[in-house]
Parts: sequence; C-alpha cells; structure tokens
Amino acid sequence: MRARELADHLEVSVRTVYRDIDALSAAGVPVYAERGAHGGIVLADGYRQALTHLAEDEVRALFVAGENPLAGLADVDARPLALQKLAGALSQQHRSAIQAAVNRLYVDPRRWWQPAQPREHLARLQQAVWEDRRVRLRYEDRNRTHTERTVEPLALVTKAGIWYLVVRFGREMRTFRADRILELHVLDERFERPPDFHLRDFWRSWVASYEAHMPSYPVLLKVGKRDFEDMRECWRGEVLAERPLSHTLLVCFSFPERAMAVRQLLAWAPRDIEIVEPEDLRTEVIACARAALERYAHRPAPAVHSA
Repeated sequence: MRARELADHLEVSVRTVYRDIDALSAAGVPVYAERGAHGGIVLADGYRQALTHLAEDEVRALFVAGENPLAGLADVDARPLALQKLAGALSQQHRSAIQAAVNRLYVDPRRWWQPAQPREHLARLQQAVWEDRRVRLRYEDRNRTHTERTVEPLALVTKAGIWYLVVRFGREMRTFRADRILELHVLDERFERPPDFHLRDFWRSWVASYEAHMPSYPVLLKVGKRDFEDMRECWRGEVLAERPLSHTLLVCFSFPERAMAVRQLLAWAPRDIEIVEPEDLRTEVIACARAALERYAHRPAPAVHSA
C-alpha cells in the first residue's frame, strides 16, 4: 500500500507514516518500501509478530495464577505445558513479569464446598463436541425427573465452576448441566453444525433470559450495616435506604421461593434483622420459631458416648 493511502486510512500525515515505518524496522519488524508503479509499503510474507513484542501487562494477563479452567476436560494437561513452552520463549524481563503475576494474583472460579465436576463425562462430551457426534444421554432435571434423549452437542461452557452443555434438540437450542447427566453414550452418527451458531452470542442471550425468568420472592428487611455485607454473600440484596441514627439499612433481598426465605430468615435470627414486608411472612417465621422451641425446649440433650 502506498504511503499516501496509509496516511489517509490512518488519518495521519505521510511524514508520520515514514517515521513509523522506520521505527518498526528498527524494532525488527520486516517492513520496507518498494519503488515503482506498483510499489508501496510492504510487510514480508508469512510474518507473525514475535513474542518479544508482547508488553508486560499482556504477559501478566496470560500467566495469572489460578485453577485450571479446563479442569475435567481431556485437554487438562495441555495448558500447563503450553504455558511452560511460551514462558521459555520469552525474555528474562518477561519471565520476571510472569513470576510477579503468579505471586500477586490468583483466580479460583469454584464456589465454596463445590463438588468436583464429572471428569469422565466432560472428557467424552468434549470428544463429541470436537467431532460433531450425536450423544444419547439420561438426564436428571432440578425436579429429579429423569429423561432420555438424543442431542447434538454444540459447545461446552463453564460458569462459576459448573460445566454446561449447549445442544440442539430437534429445532430447539437447550442447555444442560453436565453434573446432572446420569448416563452418556457418544454415537457414531455425525451432524452438521448450524452455520449461524455463535457461542458467545448464544450464551449471553441465554444467561440474560435465564436470569430474567428466575423465580423471585422479594422480602423487605431492616438490617444492621455489619450484617448486610455477610448476608449479601449468600443472596442478592439491594439497599433502598439508609438510617444513620440507628445504623441500619432498609434492604430488599430476593429469594427463589417463600419457603427458602423462611428457612434463611430463621437461620439469620441471631442477627440484627427485622422483617418489614410481607407481613404474613413475619407470622410464618414466628410460627416456625415457636415450633422449634416447643420441639427442643423441654427435651434433655441426648447423651453422647465416647468411643
């Protein structure tokens, strides 16, 4: 491309283009100028940017320490080896940046007390996804209902340490949790992937739809400031108003159902919490607390025999 065309495209002067070409050449990039009617600025065929051109922040982004996001897949052992090879090709300055990143930032995507994901199923699902093979699976949904179906696996997604399988079932797109798959058979039958399927766009749309349609039971609470942060680690809470004199907040917590709200509010009973609305929820929590008191108040604790 001619210098004038580059200058117009980049909205700079021709002098700036030539200055940048000299700077790139000095940095080792094989770019040069060819004279003649069909000449111009040329980048050598087959050139790829060298690893030495990575900035330190780009290197740190690649080598942040953390749990392997591919845990459970067949490629689980490939990532550490690939990073080791990549680090060996970098300069000493970049390797120092890697060491600094590893010791300063760690990413653990798993939730507390989360059970291990089904490694055998994930490895076989990955095989089916790579090879575009249909899968027959037996699945248990959230209501403990078992179903059997043959699906076309399109992709695997991990979110908060949980693996999901994106499939086409007939004309519909479905999403299944991998840890709810009870049996799995990879078939010899192949399928053609839909040409208009884009995983990132599908997943973002699916998550937005799922969150919008999740059941929600809102509860209005008066909560002490210190307790609010601990409570928000478990449930979604929104501050509606602050009462500085009493050091309390008026907050709205969303629970998936009323029964869950009752159980959680009973568990939070020792905290600085008061139910504001709905009023009948207060009545139900009081009734449950009285039932528990009647059950345990007049019974002696069972004797504990040591081994």
